[in-house]
Amino acid sequence: MTGDYAMYRFDPAGRRVADPQRPASDDTRLRDNLARLALAHERAAAQLERVDPITGLPTRARFMADFAGAIDDGSRSLVLVTLADGRHFNELQRALGHSYSEDFIRAGADRLLALLPPETTLYQVSLLTFAVFCREAAQSNAPIELVGEIARAFRPSIVCNNIPVDTRAGIGVAALTPGASPGELLRATLAAAQDSRKGFAGWALYDRGSDEAQLRAFRLLSDLPGALRCEGQVDLHFQPRIAMQEGVCVGAEALIRWTHPEFGAVRPCEFVPLAESTALIGSLTRWVVSRAIKVASRWQDAGRDLRLSVNLSPRNLEEPHFVDFLAAEANRFDVDPSMLELEFTEGALASNAELMLDQMSRLKRLGFTIAIDDFGSGYSNMGMLGALPARILKIDKSLLQGLGTDRRKQVLVRSIIQMAHDLDYEVVAEGIESRDAFRMLCGWDCDAGQGYFMSKPLPLADFDRWYAQRGSRQVFYD
Repeated sequence: MTGDYAMYRFDPAGRRVADPQRPASDDTRLRDNLARLALAHERAAAQLERVDPITGLPTRARFMADFAGAIDDGSRSLVLVTLADGRHFNELQRALGHSYSEDFIRAGADRLLALLPPETTLYQVSLLTFAVFCREAAQSNAPIELVGEIARAFRPSIVCNNIPVDTRAGIGVAALTPGASPGELLRATLAAAQDSRKGFAGWALYDRGSDEAQLRAFRLLSDLPGALRCEGQVDLHFQPRIAMQEGVCVGAEALIRWTHPEFGAVRPCEFVPLAESTALIGSLTRWVVSRAIKVASRWQDAGRDLRLSVNLSPRNLEEPHFVDFLAAEANRFDVDPSMLELEFTEGALASNAELMLDQMSRLKRLGFTIAIDDFGSGYSNMGMLGALPARILKIDKSLLQGLGTDRRKQVLVRSIIQMAHDLDYEVVAEGIESRDAFRMLCGWDCDAGQGYFMSKPLPLADFDRWYAQRGSRQVFYD
């Protein structure tokens, strides 16, 4: 350790003074004490960097330092264990506190250590993630045997202070290959560990496709904020909604589209769920809402009696000021809120039903039209329909696939329409793709519909042309 120092003396009044009477040996002792303190501090910092304060295990820094040596020592694979997914662990911390969560981590580490040979090093590469090099011959099944033992060991709950907690552990295995960086290997094994939660074995081998998918996801998330700021990448398309009996266009759904400069067209079903898993969903939804309301203002000024619908995430309603933002945007563009239809899936009520219902009720009082989207997609709760402050019920497109030949689906859809009407809902059918489906829905008094049979989602300029040609006239698709 090297460095500079200076010593000054001050009198009781705080003035700097010289002290020629002070023995030189005193200065030497002071310098020695300062040096010892500095060295002790440096050793403590180095120890903290290389040893986890909760478990006492070697950290990621030690893992990185030992990586090359592990390959030289004959290690053939890396086994990585994540005790819990991040959301599950955050819930654990909120419910039981930091002290219990630290006990949970220590108990998980102890369970792993009990399975390993004494000479094997267990690394804690992050708060919830542990890694071990498997030092066996290439032809041995030791890695598979080890992960099998780990998977069995983590099936029982971890019990701390007499409270059992399911671990939801993920276990990944990746081969050590010459030339691979430790960071790449950790990322690869983590991808396998995350995939392991989808299967029944409790562990998974690294699949390069999983890693590539994860890298693509990271890239999309990192590029999305810039795409929202620049012109030309992200745009809205509009799918016409047709009144089934009259055959005229009564509205449209605003659907986001992203043309990535490298990946090309990225489907909303890929990047919207990614955004929902992060805080980016707030920025994405606000971008969509602002542009949709601006379009609704244009239509209103042109005398078009069209209701425009946008999809909202339950996470949007968890934002403290999101409802105020919607009201402010409608006011800024002088748009009648009733001409803006806000779509929520029934799954939105699963996380925090009381908050969601309260926010939906606020939006209804402000004049917005509330719609329940994707009804019949698997989350349907018939009893909830009577309590929702919604006006529109949208039948999920999965129920319309094969409607012309599937008798059971015909019974279901007809029953949903009748029940919804009895509860004073307007019914919109999504995903109408055939003449047979259109005719059946008309016969069952479905109020409106959208789908490729009538029109695909269109860029704004194309929608304007489509509407001018046929949207405002009685056009029967027969």
